[in-house]
Amino acid sequence: MTLVETDVIPRFASGVRLKHDQVRSRHVVLGPELLVDLNQTGHAILKEVDGSRSIAKIIERLATEFEVDAELITTDVREFCTGMLRRQVLSQ
Repeated sequence: MTLVETDVIPRFASGVRLKHDQVRSRHVVLGPELLVDLNQTGHAILKEVDGSRSIAKIIERLATEFEVDAELITTDVREFCTGMLRRQVLSQ
């Protein structure tokens, strides 16, 4: 599997948004015929997606926020974003 490069600037695909679902008491991604339940990691990553930050910048911000080495989370963030691109939650 080819992972998304760190210089890619992800944005939410058209009609897709991040939302807190009161019924499920968790964050979800909503879109046309789409509902993705997110765990804390997924939510932490997607809340950084704003259409101007690259994957590298998102990794840097998460590493700072959670006080971890960026190298430790790089693969996880790239894998997650690659999956979200494939599911058409994110676009480039």
